[in-house]
Amino acid sequence: MYFHDATTADVVYAILNSSLFYSYFVCYGDCFHLSDTLVSAFPIPAAATKDRRLAELGAALAHDVTENAEIKQINTKAGDKISYAEFFGWKSKRLIDKIDERLACLYGFSDQELDFTQNFDAKFRLSQKDEASEDETAAAAN
Repeated sequence: MYFHDATTADVVYAILNSSLFYSYFVCYGDCFHLSDTLVSAFPIPAAATKDRRLAELGAALAHDVTENAEIKQINTKAGDKISYAEFFGWKSKRLIDKIDERLACLYGFSDQELDFTQNFDAKFRLSQKDEASEDETAAAAN
């Protein structure tokens, strides 16, 4: 995707990585392919495209996701080595929640709608490792 300015690019990055967009993707997509048609059909309030706070959160998320990436290396059957970055969105959940809070304001969501959005399919979106550490933290607190 191409945008004429960095603010719009950061806003779209924030939206496409939000829990709100994820729920839309699950409901209207095939849960595998992210098509231009699906992205283009997602309703975005006009105020969101120039929202400075949403742009800041998008830029922060891009940085956080990159910082949390792990470089992996695989060997092909032909003997070539391929390096790639593996990204873990769950490690940036705190920022994604902030993006969803900002989007809730822009879309006029109630607190209940925001809660549903932030927790939609969370059982499957959070890493097992992350859930285990949360359970250990809760157990230690008791």
